[in-house]
Amino acid sequence: MVRQVIQSIKLFVHRNGRFYGLSLSQLGFVPHNKGLYRLALLHKSAAQKTSNGTMLNYERLEFLGDAILGAIVAELLYKFFPNQDEGFLTRLRSKIVSRESLNDLAIHIGLDKAVVAKSDISHNKHVYGDVFEAFVGAIFLDQGFANTKRFIEKFIFPNFFDIKDLVAVDTNYKSQLLEWGQKYKKEVCFQTSPRPSRRNKFWCTITVGGEEKGRSFGTSKKEAEQNTAKVVLDSLVNI
Repeated sequence: MVRQVIQSIKLFVHRNGRFYGLSLSQLGFVPHNKGLYRLALLHKSAAQKTSNGTMLNYERLEFLGDAILGAIVAELLYKFFPNQDEGFLTRLRSKIVSRESLNDLAIHIGLDKAVVAKSDISHNKHVYGDVFEAFVGAIFLDQGFANTKRFIEKFIFPNFFDIKDLVAVDTNYKSQLLEWGQKYKKEVCFQTSPRPSRRNKFWCTITVGGEEKGRSFGTSKKEAEQNTAKVVLDSLVNI
C-alpha cells in the first residue's frame, strides 16, 4: 500500500516526463534502474564486455521478458474468456506474442528508434519484437510483477489488441496453419488460381513440406485458402 502511494506521488510529480517515447502515465510507473532499460535496447552487435569477459546485450532480458509476458497474457486471456477451452486460449496467446505482432508493437511505441546496434538490423524482422520482450524483462526486474502486469493490461492491451479481433483469429484457419508451420518448422505453401466460368471461382492447393495436403474451392481467393486450410488443419493428426 505504501509503495503504491509513493509510486502515485512520483507519477504526479513527473507526470510530464517521458521515457523512450512513452509518457510516464502510459508506463504507469517511474523507472528506477535505468541501466536495465539501456541493456534491454543493446543489440548483440553492440554488446559491452565486462571486466570478467561477460558480453552484455539484451538477450538475457529477452529470455526473462518472454516468460513474464507469456504468463501475463495467459492470465489476461484466462479472465477475458472464462468459457473457452485450452486450445482456443493457446492460439490467441500465440497470436499476441508472435514475433510479427511484437515487432509491430515495438515499432508503434518507438522502441525501434532506441535500439543501439553496430550493424544493420533493419532487415531482421524479429529484432524489435525481441527488444520489446527484453523491455518487459527490464520492467519486471525494476518494478516487479504487479507493475509489469499493469503496464501490459492497462496500456498495451487496450491500445494495441482488439478483443473482437482476437476472437476472430480463432476462425482464421490460414493463420492457424501458418503458425503451426512455424512452430513445427514445416514449410506451408498456398497455391491459389482462378477458375473462369465456375461458381467456385478459385481453387487452392496447400503443400506442407513439399507434399500436397489439401485442396478446396471458394468464391474468392480468401475463401478458397480458408476452406483448404481448414481441411489441412483437420488432418494435422496425420502429418
